Parts: sequence; structure tokens; C-alpha cells
Amino acid sequence: MEKTNLISKLSLSIFVIGVLVLILGLFPFTDNFIVHSKTYFLLAFAGVVGLLFALRSFSKEAVSFLWTPLSLPILLFGSSMLASSLLTSSYPQESLLGMGGVFIAGSIIALLGGVILPKNTGSVLLKTLAISGVLLTASTALQLLGFGPSKLFEPMLGLALPHTVIFNLTGSSLVALQLLVVSVISLVVITMQSKHISKFTAVVLPILLIGVALHLWSILPGKPAAVSFPSFKASWSIALDTIREPRTALIGVGPAAYSNVYLRFKPLWVNATPNWNLQFSQATNAPLYLLTVGGFIGMLSWLFLLGRMAGAYKQSRSESRVVIVAALVCALMQLFLPVNVLITGLQFLLLAAFLASESDRHTLFNLKAPSLSLTSEQGQATQTSKAVAPIYIVTLVFVVGFGALLFFVGKGYAAEIALHQGTLAAQNNDGIGVYNNHQRAVTINPYLDGFRRQYALTNMLLAAALSNKTDATEAEKAQVGELMQQAVREARSATTLDPTDAQNWAVLSQIYQNMIGIAEQAEEFTIQSYIATIENDPTNPALRVSLGGIFLSQEEFAQAATLFQQATEVKPDFANAHYNLAVALVQLNQLERARAAYQQTLALIDPASEDFTTLTAEIEKLEEAISEQAAAASASAGQTTAPSIIDQNVTQTGQSLVEPTDGDVQFPSDAELVPAQ
Repeated sequence: MEKTNLISKLSLSIFVIGVLVLILGLFPFTDNFIVHSKTYFLLAFAGVVGLLFALRSFSKEAVSFLWTPLSLPILLFGSSMLASSLLTSSYPQESLLGMGGVFIAGSIIALLGGVILPKNTGSVLLKTLAISGVLLTASTALQLLGFGPSKLFEPMLGLALPHTVIFNLTGSSLVALQLLVVSVISLVVITMQSKHISKFTAVVLPILLIGVALHLWSILPGKPAAVSFPSFKASWSIALDTIREPRTALIGVGPAAYSNVYLRFKPLWVNATPNWNLQFSQATNAPLYLLTVGGFIGMLSWLFLLGRMAGAYKQSRSESRVVIVAALVCALMQLFLPVNVLITGLQFLLLAAFLASESDRHTLFNLKAPSLSLTSEQGQATQTSKAVAPIYIVTLVFVVGFGALLFFVGKGYAAEIALHQGTLAAQNNDGIGVYNNHQRAVTINPYLDGFRRQYALTNMLLAAALSNKTDATEAEKAQVGELMQQAVREARSATTLDPTDAQNWAVLSQIYQNMIGIAEQAEEFTIQSYIATIENDPTNPALRVSLGGIFLSQEEFAQAATLFQQATEVKPDFANAHYNLAVALVQLNQLERARAAYQQTLALIDPASEDFTTLTAEIEKLEEAISEQAAAASASAGQTTAPSIIDQNVTQTGQSLVEPTDGDVQFPSDAELVPAQ
């Protein structure tokens, strides 16, 4: 019993630290360090919870599972996300190290945390949440004054950070606002239940309300931290297009693939909005996101959990209700807002605390080792021995499994660190450092297409730098070819890891395009890669303009004009498409259409810009060419010539001078022609 209590106290301390680190903790060792800090910490935290569960099982010589009304929906939701991650891609690492892993980790934390935590965990975590909110409010206020945490992290990260409210420890002012709302509601519910205001609440609640007002102000339109959301209509359209196939209707496209399907199924009307060139990785709310990435199984299991949480509020003890209220608020906000790592993780941490507080009211399954009784033939002596070996084996399985999880997470994070070291090397113009670190990232984790894509670009840029050297040695010239070949291999590997990611095909297109004139069939491969890019991002007008530029350079003006025309149809206000269409039409001698395209371009650009002046001059030259063409056509149409003697004779007599024979027309020889006077 003492060992169990010690493990419970240790678990409580770890959960308190977990809440603090999840909200305020940042590890500035990766490029996207805020999101990576929250994501990788939550994944590692699930592994630590699993090891604590194994330790408790070892100390009690029994494996315990708590079964409550929330257990089944949590289990179903976690399983659906695991299935979606594993079955939608041959290389699920991106999903497992992203939101898919967050959902799975949250389910593990809730199911196992309810067993290892003491009953008073809920009240302790809510106080920790309130304190975190106070610290978060203070950090944002300091950011507003220009002296916030960004000043501390900037030298550590080696990158320039904004010293305004744009930088937030939670990732954004919107996420911070959600967190503060959860904390405020929790304190209000506690006050209503106790019917008096504690000293803690009296001090903390006003600060949290100030934080709510501050963060709400910062996200208003026109303010520094204003956010852009994908529209509900677009998210709904993308979800409907995704579930048209039976497989994706059941298990979705995978938690890491939302940004891919967003580009593939983005409605054309989005190109008329200010967000036309943004690639969203989340839907406008959790149900539409889960329907897209997890299919009906993922979305319905999440809604099932939400319903059970609402039911648990009615059936729980009064002292436990505030915890389930806080978890329920986290879930309800995601009905209307995009999913994020922090609120999702906090929801499952609170669910673990709630299950622990209600553990004595529900069934606790204990898997114990079988006992063995030895009795003599006379029945006089009985000896019972407890065979604990099976429990030790089960515990060992848990240790190995969660240890492997920690290793997997650590390896993924190490690759992110290597990638960041390459970014720092690039800032210092250290090409060798960039190459080595990006190569190390790919070696550590070869199954992320983003790493392969970045490494391919690194090879291409290094090759370009060497080829531009005026005093390049023979060895360096040979190295250019090797680097370009490696760039092609890595980019093709990226398309193999994720063939639905338009960015992978775009990078491959760029690499092949740089090889035109150097390698055989480079133009053909460039065109094929651009076509694959357009298939995965069909509403992007810039891709058609780029491909049209390839045909323009090949003097295939008709195909170029077709692509430029398609670009103008995809986005009618895309000035570059109209301009290139005009250039191609001039080459096709379709000057009237070219003038219309030029004029459309002129209407779309800033009159004060240099482009406007240059384009005006081009239009004037075109007008001169059109005038000359019209004059030439008019002169040609109005020109009359004196009739020849033959024509006169034919006109006068109706007969030719030479009669045709055998049905063949015979023309007079040159000697018979009389030149016109």
C-alpha cells in the first residue's frame, strides 16, 4: 500500500509538471519549436504515464484497468485515430508524430492516468491551470511592452522573433484565450459550488479576466495577432469530397493529410477570398476535421465521447463536477474552433484526473497472477504458492512497449533538432553545415517527406552555388552532377513517402527545371512533375503559369497560351496569368486578344508601381503593331490591279484562248504571257 501511495504521489507531481510544461514550456531547439514543444512533450508524457502504470502494476503484482462510462468512447476514439494513421499511409510516421499521435497519446493518458492518480488530482490540476493562466497573462503583457519571453528565446534559438503579442507561449493568442476561458469557468464553478470566494480565487480570477480581455483584443481583425480561419463552407465542401469513397468515409485520409486534401478539394470560389493562397492544416472545427482525417468512425467516436462527458457531469460527485466541466469546455470549444495540441492535451489530462476522482464508484479490473496449491496425498499439508511470474511478464511488456514509444518520440525529435541546426548553418552561410545537418535529419528519420524535400532543396542549392563559381575545379564540376542526382533521388523519395503532397511534386519540378539544357529528358520530366503538382493542387494558378513558362521557353506558344488561359479562369484577378497570356498571344500573332489580356493586367496592378509604367509602354508598342497590321490588311483588301489581256478576252468573249483537251487544263507558257503595261 505504501508503494502504491508513493507511486500515486509521484504521478500527481508528474501531472502537475505536465500541465505547466504543456502550457508554458518551450524547447527552442527546432524550427517550428512552439508546436513541436507541445506535440513531442505530449507524446513523451504518454510514455512516462505508461511506465508509471507498469511500475504500479509491478508493485501491486496486479494489472488494474478502470472501466467507466467514459472508458469505451476514449478507447474507441484512440483506436480510430490509430487505425486511420496506420491504414491510410504506408509510412504513418508523419501522422504518429503529429495530431494522430496527440489523439492516441491523449487516450493513453486518460485511460491509464485514471488508475495511477490519487483522488484529489482534479483540484490540484485546476489550481495549476489557474496559476499557468496568470503566468501566461503576465508574459503576454510583457510581450505587449516589448520585453516578453521572445527576448529570452531569441538568442537561444538563433532566429529573429517578433517582440509583440504575436509571440505567445501557447502558440497563438487564440489558443491562450481558450485556455484562460477554461480556467475562468473552472474558478466560477468552484465558487458557485462552495458559495464563497476563496483568497486564491479573489487574487487569481481578476488577473485571468484581464488575460481574457487582452487576448481577445489581440485577435480582433486588424490587431497584431488576428487569426485566419478556413471558412465553414470550404471545410464542409472538403469533408464531403473526401468521404465520397467508402474507404475514406470509414477511416478518413489520415491525421497528417488534411493539408493535402485541402489543396486537392479546395473550392474554386476560395480563390476570390483573401485566403486563396493559404494552405490550412485544420478545418474550421473539430467535427469536420475528424470527419476528413478519421472518417465517420473518428468523428462519431469523438461525438460519443463528448456525449458521455456531458452524461458524466450529471452522475458525478459534486466535488468532481468542476473537473469534468473543465474537460467538457475544452471539447465544446473545439465544436466551433480548429483543433490544437494544447487544448486537446489538456482535455485528456483533465479526463484522467476526473476518472481518478471517480475510481471508487466504478469497476476496477485486476489481473493477478494465479496461485498454486500443493496438497499431500494424505491431505495433511497444504502449501500455496503465488506465481507472480506472469504479472512480471505483463509488466515487462508494458515497459518495453512504452520504452519503445519514448525511443520513437526521441528519435523523431532528434531529427527535428538536426534540421534546425541546418537552418542555423544556412543563416551563417555555412553550406557544408547545412548539408551535413539535413543529411543527418534524413538518416535519423528517413520516413518524413518534409525532411527529404528539404534535403533535396539543399542539394540543388549547393549545386547551383558550385556551378556559378567562375574558378570551379574539375572535382567541383563533377560534384555539381552528383548533387543534382542526389537532389532528384531525395525529391522522388519524398513523392514516394507522400504522393498526395503537392509540395513534394513542386520541389521535384523545380529540380528538373534547373536541369533543363544539362540533362536529357529534363524538360519532359519537368512537365510530368508539374502535371502531378497541378493534379494535387488544381486551383493554384501559379502552377499553370510556371508550366506555361516551360512551354513558352520551348516556343510551343499554343500550349503555353492554353495554360495561361486556364490560370486566368482559375483565378480571374491573377495579374501574372493575364500578362503571360498576352505574351503568348503576341507570339501567336493574335494581337487583339493580346491587347485585351494586357489591359486586364493593367487593371489588376498598382498604378503607382514600375510594372504599371512598363506595361503601359508595352501596350503602346502593341497598339502600333495592331495599327500597322490593320493598315496592311486595309491596303491589301483595297488594292486593284489592271486586268490582263487574257482576262479581258475571257470577259469579252467568254472563251479562253487555249481550249482544254482530255479534261486537263493547259496553261500557256511564259513566252506567251504579255506583261502588264
